[in-house]
Amino acid sequence: MEATKLTRPRWMRPASFAMAGALALVGLAGCSASGGDEGVTEIEFWGWVPGLEDLVDTWNEENPDVQVSFHRMTGDDGQKVEVAVDGGAGPDLVQLSTHNLPDYVIQERVVEITEWVADEEENYTPASWASVSFDGGVYGIPQGIGPAGMMYRADILEQHGLEIPTTWDEYLETARALHAANPDVYIANMSPSEIGQWVQEIQQAESSWYSIEGDAWKLGVNDEGSKLVAERWQTLLDEGLVTTEQMWTPEYWALVNNGTIATVSYAAWFPTILAENAAETSGLWKVAPLPVNEGSTNSGDSGGAAVIVLKNSEHPAEAAEFAAWLNGSDETQDTLITVGGLFPSTQNGLASEALLSESEFYGGQVVNEVFIESAENTPATWVEGPNFGTIQTAILDEFAKVVTGEQTFLEALDRAQAAGVADLESRGLSVVD
Repeated sequence: MEATKLTRPRWMRPASFAMAGALALVGLAGCSASGGDEGVTEIEFWGWVPGLEDLVDTWNEENPDVQVSFHRMTGDDGQKVEVAVDGGAGPDLVQLSTHNLPDYVIQERVVEITEWVADEEENYTPASWASVSFDGGVYGIPQGIGPAGMMYRADILEQHGLEIPTTWDEYLETARALHAANPDVYIANMSPSEIGQWVQEIQQAESSWYSIEGDAWKLGVNDEGSKLVAERWQTLLDEGLVTTEQMWTPEYWALVNNGTIATVSYAAWFPTILAENAAETSGLWKVAPLPVNEGSTNSGDSGGAAVIVLKNSEHPAEAAEFAAWLNGSDETQDTLITVGGLFPSTQNGLASEALLSESEFYGGQVVNEVFIESAENTPATWVEGPNFGTIQTAILDEFAKVVTGEQTFLEALDRAQAAGVADLESRGLSVVD
C-alpha cells in the first residue's frame, strides 16, 4: 500500500472528492525533508503537551539518523495546520483531538499508518485504539484519555449523613435529600456549555453520536442512551437540584468554593484544576467512581488526543515510528504523566507508579486509582465521526434554551440531531435515518 493512498467506503467520500483526489496527485512538497547532515531524516512535529521538548531530545539522542524538531502549538495553530496541509505543506506529525480525526481522514489530510503500528494495539485501552481506527485502518497513535470520576465534598455528605452515591438512581435520591436538608446546597452544576460532561455519560450508556450502516453514517444524537442521560438531568433540573452556571467562569468557581456544589463529575485531568481553583477547600474533597447506570459497571470518557502523520510527510514510516515511541514506550510514560499531565491511554502507562501519588488536596487519597478503574471499565462503543464540532455547537445552543425553560433536553436532542443530519448531507456524505 502506498503511504499516502487512503481507500475508504462511500460514507467517507464527500461529493468533492473527485477534485480533491486530483489535487492530491500534484507533487507538492511538505515540510519534512532529508536535509542537514547527509543521510539524516528530519521530522517536524507540532503538539501542545508539556514536556514534549525533553522527550524529543531523548529521541534525537537515541536516533541520530531520524531527527525530530518540535513546535509548541498555541492559539490558532490547529487551523494553520489544516491550511498548510491543504496547500501541500505542513509538518510531518501533529497532535489533535480524536474528535477531529474523522474530518482529517475524510479530507485526506492524514496518512493511514496501519502497516507500521498494528503491533502497538495491545498496549492501548480498547476505547482509545477504537478512537483512531476507521474502516479497518489505523490513522493515529492515542495520546492520553479522559476517564471519568466523581469529585465530591466529603464533609457536606458526612454532615447530612449521606452515603456516596454509586448509581445514578442513588445520585438522584442523594440530590433530593441534600437539597431538602440545606436549600443552599445542590448536588451538581449542570453547565449548558460543557460538552465533555455530556459525552462521558453518553459513552457510559454505550451510546455514540455516530455509527456506520453499510456505506453510510447514522447519527445517534437522540438515541436511547442519550435519552436516558437527558431524562436524568431533566429531572434534576425540573426539581431544582442543580445550578446552571457556565463552567470555568468566576461565578462557577465561587459556587465550588463556597460549598454550593457538592459534586463534580468529570475527567481525570479535572482534579488538578479543581485543586488549583479551590485551594481553600483543600482536604474537603474526595474522588469516587462515576455513578453507574442500573445493572451496569460501565464508566465513561470525555475524549482524548492522538498524534497523526499528515499526508505531505515525505517520511511517514519514520514519523509513525516516532509517534509510537513517544506515546507507547516504557521510557516516555512517566514524563507524559508527571510533566505532561496526561492520563495514559497505554497499558504500561496505567501500570506506572507515577500515577499513584497521594494528593494533599484530596486528603491524601491516591485519586488516580479511581481513574485507572474508570479507564478499564470504559466501553469501546463510542465511534468518532465527521462534523463533531457542528454537532457540539448545535447541542450547546439547544442546551442553553433548556436551562432557561424554553424546551426540554429531549427536544434539544431532536433539534441537534436534525441539524447534524442536515450538515452531513450538505457535505455530500451518505446518511441513513
